[in-house]
Amino acid sequence: MGKATQPVSIDGIEFDALIESTEGFEAEVPEYSIETGFSVSDTIILKPETLNMTLFLSNRPVTWVQRLGAEEGRVEDVVKRLKELYFKKQLITVTTSSLTCTDMAITSISFPKNKEMLDAMEIPISLKKVRTTETKTTTIPDSYGKSGKTAAAAGTASTSKGTGGASSSSDSSGSSGSSASSSGGSGGSSSSGSGKSGSILYSLANKVGLLK
Repeated sequence: MGKATQPVSIDGIEFDALIESTEGFEAEVPEYSIETGFSVSDTIILKPETLNMTLFLSNRPVTWVQRLGAEEGRVEDVVKRLKELYFKKQLITVTTSSLTCTDMAITSISFPKNKEMLDAMEIPISLKKVRTTETKTTTIPDSYGKSGKTAAAAGTASTSKGTGGASSSSDSSGSSGSSASSSGGSGGSSSSGSGKSGSILYSLANKVGLLK
């Protein structure tokens, strides 16, 4: 490990020294045979990178003293900030003299205390890379968004339940589908109007009072 050119930083929190550091790379390789001519790289799955470090922190730094300064309660304050990062489950950036790791999540961290180091602490921390993807929206050509022989825009259909239990539908253009909806009156369906009133039986029944 070469000479450090800057303090180790975790989400902007700087430490006195990096005691040890291990980068981890792991891949899942298939155990079955690969057919000749088939791309082997398509069957190998790369797992997220890991970073394990042991960091040194003290109230009176002997390294980077001009930058970090000496302050009582510094260790306690840094421990509090690291706990907040862990419980917020946010992605962080880790910077050392030799590398910068982005989109890292804390998988484990501990804060050992002993009598020999009352105002200092060695903090083991493990982090794992979180891979992110980007979603894009594509405009669908008009030829795919038309319906029927007239090639009118299909729109979006929605249904709403009326007070009488019937459903009505409407598209994005604001027109209602009257042919597919029906409304229930207080005495029956609306289709029983003129046909029944013009029949002989209906007239007779109405005269004798059977339809009251």
